[in-house]
Amino acid sequence: MEKAFWFNSWELEGHYTSFHRKDIHPYLPKHLSPFSLEGQSVFVPLCGKSLDMLYFSRFANRVIGVEIVEKAVHQFFQENLLPYKQIGRRFVSGNITIFCCDLFTLTPDDLGTIDIVYDRASLVALPYPMRMRYLQTIERLTPVGALNFLNTLEYAPALPTPPFSITPSEVANYFPNYAIEHVESPELPNHGMVRKFNLSFLIEHGFMMRKLYDSPVHIDEEALAETL
Repeated sequence: MEKAFWFNSWELEGHYTSFHRKDIHPYLPKHLSPFSLEGQSVFVPLCGKSLDMLYFSRFANRVIGVEIVEKAVHQFFQENLLPYKQIGRRFVSGNITIFCCDLFTLTPDDLGTIDIVYDRASLVALPYPMRMRYLQTIERLTPVGALNFLNTLEYAPALPTPPFSITPSEVANYFPNYAIEHVESPELPNHGMVRKFNLSFLIEHGFMMRKLYDSPVHIDEEALAETL
């Protein structure tokens, strides 16, 4: 979505920021255990004020988020009673650093070596053209061997606004250079989106994906043109 969409969402809050969970995602201790996080650097793109960063900070070496809306960054530290300092576009508290900027402007030098990418609500937040830019950005920011833990939603009928429906087959097409393990796929009949949009079903997928080799992101130009 355009940047203004996210600034407006955080300004209005309420149901406009329903993507923000008020707890740590239950998939985390199950699939990213404290032991597996020891000594690791975790990258959380489009992090908002996710409490999942607190979980990672307890066990990982470094937690690096990126969020374009400064209000969300301030709220993360203030609501969790974390003293922080601002250094340019970096907001730092202990082993947590949040870059307040456009994700697409980050470089590997900004982040340092990334061991784990945690994407709970990033890929599903982006329409196709921005999704392709996102995939290209994650590709250049992560080394071979990096782990990507990805959540997507799959539902019907499809909606024209985020969170977008993304199927397991689409994930396989987006990440051809990854070994993908499909670890979660519960159907959630009581999810708020099911009631709000009268969906026939909604599944929350979880994927553990290991980057095997560097690969340019292929953009389906025909599909891209249909979205513009």
